[in-house]
Amino acid sequence: MTINNQYNDFIELQSRYPRTVGNDYLLPLEIRRRLEYGNLSFFADDKALFIFEQREGFRKLHFRLISDDAKLPPCDGTLAAFLTYRKGRYPDKAADWLRSQGFIYKKTLERHTAAGIAGSLSNEGIENASADEVYSMFSEYFDAVEADMPPREMFEPGNSYCARSAEGEPLGILYDMGRTLIVAVSDKARGQGIGRRLYRAFALGKSGGNRNYVFHEWISPDNKASLAMFKALGFAPDATMSDCYIKENVYGQNS
Repeated sequence: MTINNQYNDFIELQSRYPRTVGNDYLLPLEIRRRLEYGNLSFFADDKALFIFEQREGFRKLHFRLISDDAKLPPCDGTLAAFLTYRKGRYPDKAADWLRSQGFIYKKTLERHTAAGIAGSLSNEGIENASADEVYSMFSEYFDAVEADMPPREMFEPGNSYCARSAEGEPLGILYDMGRTLIVAVSDKARGQGIGRRLYRAFALGKSGGNRNYVFHEWISPDNKASLAMFKALGFAPDATMSDCYIKENVYGQNS
């Protein structure tokens, strides 16, 4: 597998492969940031471009296929690939190719949308959390693949929102990854409105107080607590789905 941390070289290579069958939607800013952290590698031939983004405990696979008979290159560990499509439209070729390479369907996320957020927006009682606090809480409450967590070194304190106990212990943390949010609330603080407080603080900063700002959030259909919270905030499903496919121990368990 080729490793290249030169941004211009990476962008030029990506431009040679059309966005037809695949799931690669890495934007230039995201590519630059991940190259800076050394978290991208790639493999390219006359049939496909494969980009491997190192996450915490797994690699996230981005790919663009030119030929249906493209083969996944050797890669140890767990791979996760995410497909986005409109509800009712099976993502056919991309999903079929993943299954042909041994990927197994893992999880569906449903996108919910709200124009403005119900209730008052406030950051009262919400603070930043340290990178160690963010990583510790998310590691405890999320499966890394399902949460699409970045590696430890990419957590930045300025992107976090934290509700604390009177003793200063984190009760809940919301982390803003740019296009994805991760939220975790400790078991002992559930049912106290912590998640809603965190999101309202985030929404205040994100929207700049603009009540018509449009928010989009991905939620698992079986996450009843999150569904209830976002419904109360004014969100409704907009029929867009994202599927996660997993391939465990890709090649070389004995290597």
